[in-house]
Amino acid sequence: MSEPPADWTAGQPVLFVTVCALCGTTWYLPAAHCPVCGSGDHDVRAARGVGLCVAVTRVHVRADDGDGALGLGLLELDEGPVVMGRVHDEELAAGDRARIEFRTDGPDGALVPSFSREG
Repeated sequence: MSEPPADWTAGQPVLFVTVCALCGTTWYLPAAHCPVCGSGDHDVRAARGVGLCVAVTRVHVRADDGDGALGLGLLELDEGPVVMGRVHDEELAAGDRARIEFRTDGPDGALVPSFSREG
């Protein structure tokens, strides 16, 4: 398997998905073979970064000594996979259309995916 392209974990404001050339399954985390059919023939593509918010929660006890609640959410991308990120939009709720933004609020200013309502 070749090296995946640089994404938000490497400081680039993009999230990639992988699409199986044989069965069309789309997944998020890098893998050498399709999780459904096992094919090694696939393409890596930049995700559009929009989808359906399927869950939002607030963590009030934080290990990072941060102030206030930390919002976390799950977003089902239009491409299919579900991804996790932070939620800074207080109005975002499950069932809302949402988009990914990349903010520098991780440790040492690292990029972190964050979800907010689309539109």
